[in-house]
Amino acid sequence: MSLTFPTRPIKSRTNRLARVASVACFGLLLVLLIGCGKSVLDTETPVMDRSQPNETSYNIKLSEFKDEHLDYIIEAQKMERFTDRRMLYGYGVTLTSYDRNKQVSSVIKADTTIVDDARNIIFASGRASFFSPGGGLKTDRIAWDRNVDEITAMGKVTLTRDGSVLWGKNLRTNSKLSFAEMEAVSAEGIVNEKDIDW
Repeated sequence: MSLTFPTRPIKSRTNRLARVASVACFGLLLVLLIGCGKSVLDTETPVMDRSQPNETSYNIKLSEFKDEHLDYIIEAQKMERFTDRRMLYGYGVTLTSYDRNKQVSSVIKADTTIVDDARNIIFASGRASFFSPGGGLKTDRIAWDRNVDEITAMGKVTLTRDGSVLWGKNLRTNSKLSFAEMEAVSAEGIVNEKDIDW
């Protein structure tokens, strides 16, 4: 008896194995070529643009509380909030501050107002005015450092107290307008010599 091996099936298997190996090599080569390029996962994410507000609102009224009492109410035609910096930019603003007895302690009106809650400072500019029970002032720019209750108004200022009007430049006072330091002062009204320290 003689042994015969089928030659055809062996060739067919060898061809199939060769084809599978060549497809696998081509696939491996393709993966290596594509894999060597820059991956989508390796791209850098740009830093968020800090000039863009986290929130923009129109015709808004916002109440701010401090130690469970109403600190101020701000009304604005447009408001931009930057929560990471604790800043608020308002346009067409009325800001009403309250004391611990829930009474109005002051009102600021301005074209533009910046409330810096991190430093507890309020900046008002553009037809800025400040009113309190002690009087009022009008100027172009006001900065109110609420930590030390100091108001500064750079440039021309009109200060009204008890029916008297003072005009000058570069005012420094407090929120009650209980004193005033100004340069280049002129006045209208009744002057009591006891109130003036020459």
